[in-house]
Amino acid sequence: MVKENNRPVRTCIGCMRRDAQAAMLRIAIQDGNAVLDEARKIPGRGGYLHPDAECIERFVKSKVKQFKSLRGEINREQRTRIAQMLRARLDRKAGLE
Repeated sequence: MVKENNRPVRTCIGCMRRDAQAAMLRIAIQDGNAVLDEARKIPGRGGYLHPDAECIERFVKSKVKQFKSLRGEINREQRTRIAQMLRARLDRKAGLE
């Protein structure tokens, strides 16, 4: 028997809810820094985040130091930088609609 819903599911590192991978943005560690992986091509482990203000805010304010999905640490400065990039991306997207 083949499952009808065979799409990858990931857990958001902001709200901790599970959702389709395609509905989230990927964050990866590159050269020791956390970066937004829009093309989803950076090798290695990645974390996923819903592209909405609530999840972004939870991600920035999280007291977690070590993200299991990334197998790495993201400090508050890196989280803030990623959040700014995500907000800018959301603002561009909203402007196009």
